[in-house]
Amino acid sequence: MELLSFDNTRAVLEELAEEIRTNYRDHLMEEGHYTTLGSELRLVDSITAKVELEGETFVGTLSMNDYWKYVEEGISPAGQYGNPGWKAYPFISRWIEIKPVIPRPSGNGKIPSQKSLAYLITRKIKEYGIEGTHDLQKTKDAIIPFFVERIKAALKEDLSAYIIKFLDESVIDWE
Repeated sequence: MELLSFDNTRAVLEELAEEIRTNYRDHLMEEGHYTTLGSELRLVDSITAKVELEGETFVGTLSMNDYWKYVEEGISPAGQYGNPGWKAYPFISRWIEIKPVIPRPSGNGKIPSQKSLAYLITRKIKEYGIEGTHDLQKTKDAIIPFFVERIKAALKEDLSAYIIKFLDESVIDWE
């Protein structure tokens, strides 16, 4: 007897994962949480989704550039310990370049250099932190409820097909 196949369930879960990926990407774009230079650096271009069967459990995974967690969860102020504190300076400088961040004139009319802007942004993050956007959580909360009934129906269909096949292949000897 062939093992139970969850083809319908897998298909619905793959649809769910792709829907979350697409909507999360769109949400990041709408909110301006993306860069304009180089696809390997763009959070929105790095997002992939997959569903795998691990043992007896389906696992859905979104993979993306590591800095997604700072967009999602934010950064706490450094206080006296660093959050990464000043270690973030080179990354902030690179981010200014690839975003791009267009500097505005200060009160005295001077436009800060990229170095000065990176310093100012890093100092502000170190002192005040950054509030997270929770875009991924919002996306999941908006999409998953629409898939619950479809997942139930797919499971029912997979289990029903297996039971019917099992009954058809079974030989029952009543004597």
